[in-house]
Amino acid sequence: MAIISLVNRKGGVGKSTISINLASGLAIHESRKKNSKPVLLIDMDDQLSATITAMGGGFSEEFVPVITSDNNYPQALENGYGASESLIVDSLIPRKRDQKVKLFRTNKARMEGLEASLKMRDEADFQLTYFLEPIQEDYSYIIIDNPPSAGMLPMNSLVASSHVLIPIEPDGLSLIGLADILRMVENVRRTTNPDLEVLGIVPSRFRMVRRQSQDVIEELERIYGHLLLPYIKDLADISAATTAGYDVFSYCPEKSQAFRCVSNLVDAVLGKLGAV
Repeated sequence: MAIISLVNRKGGVGKSTISINLASGLAIHESRKKNSKPVLLIDMDDQLSATITAMGGGFSEEFVPVITSDNNYPQALENGYGASESLIVDSLIPRKRDQKVKLFRTNKARMEGLEASLKMRDEADFQLTYFLEPIQEDYSYIIIDNPPSAGMLPMNSLVASSHVLIPIEPDGLSLIGLADILRMVENVRRTTNPDLEVLGIVPSRFRMVRRQSQDVIEELERIYGHLLLPYIKDLADISAATTAGYDVFSYCPEKSQAFRCVSNLVDAVLGKLGAV
């Protein structure tokens, strides 16, 4: 079982899109096994983009009960309760499989105050760790989508995780931001979670035609080549799948560039985890 946090202090780098499709790809992989366990996707961003997409997208009404639930995980988390099956619901992804990615019932209004509530608790950084203990062995993988910050919510995720995945958009400031994230991960490893591993760096929204992107990729390969995972290209089909509330594996033909692009990332993650 692996708990994988997707972290970047910058917004708009594709964290939610990668979280959704990684969870779907891992669920498809697991569904081929006998006695497989489901995949759980946790949305720690108060925008709840991953949850809304996984429940059918903004053009559907199916997400509304899941993000307005009276029985919700931010309330349970801030009150120091453990996670329970009553908080968990099937998402709609992957669309073409019986075994769906699981989500927590949540509440957008409660999510907006979660960080401030956690700061008031003893052992504030460990609240997600304690929350997940009752259920984490029920899942093959837990994927955590985080807000674009270095605050209490990403810190809780990193303390609770076995691995961290860092999506970055290859622009001029990404190398500086990446160094900051790696320092944050090292600080967590040194102080609270010595077992935390950097699973990899995912260049996302990548366009080969941009000279600046090529320069950044070359620098990433030079400095962080051992951590670099397959790129997620800036493809219209990936954006269209997200907008429609689909995972790429259900939305795009197998021979499409988008399908192959995301599939390569899932395979690389499985390989890094020794699960292939």
